[in-house]
Formats: sequence, structure tokens, C-alpha cells
Amino acid sequence: MTDQDPKRILVIMLRRIGDVLLTTPALRALRKAFPGALIDFLVEPPSDQLLRGETALSNVLRFDRSFFGTLSWLGRVQGYDWVIDYMGNPRTALLTWASRAPLRAGPAQVAHRWAYTHPMKESSVPCYSALEKIRVLRAIGLFLDETDYFPVLSVPADARQAAERAAAALLPGSSPLVGLVPASRKVTRRWPARHYIELGRLLRDKLAARLLVFWGPGERELAEEVARGIGADAAPAPQAPDLMDLAAALSLCRIVVTNCNGPKHIAAACGVPTLTVHGSSDPACWNPPDPVRHPFIRLESLPCIGCRKNDCPRGLECLEKLEPQAVFEAAERLLGIRADA
Repeated sequence: MTDQDPKRILVIMLRRIGDVLLTTPALRALRKAFPGALIDFLVEPPSDQLLRGETALSNVLRFDRSFFGTLSWLGRVQGYDWVIDYMGNPRTALLTWASRAPLRAGPAQVAHRWAYTHPMKESSVPCYSALEKIRVLRAIGLFLDETDYFPVLSVPADARQAAERAAAALLPGSSPLVGLVPASRKVTRRWPARHYIELGRLLRDKLAARLLVFWGPGERELAEEVARGIGADAAPAPQAPDLMDLAAALSLCRIVVTNCNGPKHIAAACGVPTLTVHGSSDPACWNPPDPVRHPFIRLESLPCIGCRKNDCPRGLECLEKLEPQAVFEAAERLLGIRADA
């Protein structure tokens, strides 16, 4: 670490929505350590929408990832005392190097670590990603408060009211509203749609639940397939033009059953209990360490479970063979409702 406290800090995490949200506890820790510093955050849309009202930040800077946009940012990142690159891809490493900041921190395990004056090593034992982002700052001499490591998202009142009206129109009634999030960018994290359909039927038939199926860009057909397969008391969620609209709809749910994906992290940050189906993803890294409010389920008997791979030579056995009945029983426990015999 440099001899003087930094006056200007730039933090970089360009995308994904879950990764950006999981960076916010580190931002709060930095703000607590340096209350008078300017702390800026460089991020691509739409993830910047999750940072509205984030009091730890001075400015949210929207990154343009086009060729010419990147060129313009190579000059705009200069003038900071510290640049902390949490993403660590070639583009963000180049931006960090171009900043000429006296302290440039980034992941130690990447090939382009030459861009950093302070490579940040991962913990030897995997831990929740939001906590890990605080711990890796030890590489720059910061031993920060690790008690406040959970992302928190406050939904604006008008967004929540609009979500309540939309949900009431789609799924009228007062029975528990359960969110299903069947999508994931990675096939090795995607529990099959037919399993979500069977789970939804069990939740409806045994617990009288209403099922709201969430989706994002390119996922509408999947949500419609799942809702249609469940039938009565199920509907795709309304299109969310803004991530805060998505957060508002998720915040209405009693629980959310989900793959390992961005909406799961939004739901948890809104205070909604989550049940996550894990295949290749490691729950130690991606699941909040709260087994009561945020349990996970996976096929523990498989030797390859949590392999972290994006391709599977075993036909996605960990997802295909995870039975909806087992997930239903876990959801039932989380809801605290006993199914009728």
C-alpha cells in the first residue's frame, strides 16, 4: 500500500449483474476505511441500474465496450491514486494499466497480471464471493471489516407498488407467491425446464402456491414453456425494463427457487429467501453462507459435483438426475408450510 491514504479510487467490475451486486459490500468497506475519498465504479449497462442510491460511491461510470468507447476510456481512467480491477479480463487489465495509478490491484491468477502493481491472490479456502472481494484487498494492505459482507438492495416504493399491481393482475389471490428462475447463461448450471414444471405443479397442488416465472433477455420462451407446462396459477413475470423492476417483482415472493444466476443474487439482496439448485457451480463461492434462509440443493453423491466446468462429459448428470420431489421438499421446508398428506 502507498504511504498516504488514497484521495481518488476507481473500482472496476464491468458485468455480470450478480458479480456487480456481490462487489457492493467491498465498496461499503472501502468507504468505511476512507470516508473522505472519491470512490468511483466503472460498469457496463444494465448492471449500473443496481447501483442507484449506493451511498458508498461518489460516481457510477457507464462503460462503453465498443472499440472506440474502450479507446476513449483509456484516457479517462487516469488521475486515480488507486485502481482496483475485480474483473481481471484483458480489457479491464488494459484499462487498469493505462490509468498509471500508483497502486493498481487485480487478480493474481490471470495471465495479464503484469498490469497490476499489487496482484490479489484468491483465498486458499473458497468462500462467498462478496466476502472474498473484501478479503483479497489484504494484498494492498487493507484488513477491512468482514462482518458486513452481504449485498443489500433497496427497492424504490414506486417500483414495488407497480410490481404488486402487475402480480395481482397475473396471479390474483393471497396464497404464497413463489418465484422460479429456470435460466442460466451456462448449461452446466441449468436445471431442466421439465423439472421446473414438475416442481411448480407440486408447489401448486400441495402448497397452493402461485408461481411467477422470471426471465431476462433471450429467456422469454423458456419462461413461457415453464409457466405453460405448470398450467393454472403460473405465469411468466412481466418484462422488466429496468433491473430495479426485476428486483421489485422478486421482492414480492415468499421464496425464490433458482439456478445459480444473477436474479438469485438480486432476490437475496432484497431479503427474499432463496433455494438454489447447484450443478457445476460451487455453493461455497456463490451461495450466501446462511443455510436457514439460503439453502442449496445438489447431488452430493456425484464425485464431479461442483466441477466449475462449462461443458459436461457426463450428460449433465448432476442436473438431470436431481429429482423435483427432492427440490420440492427443500422448498417446503424453506416456506415453512406443511404439505397436505
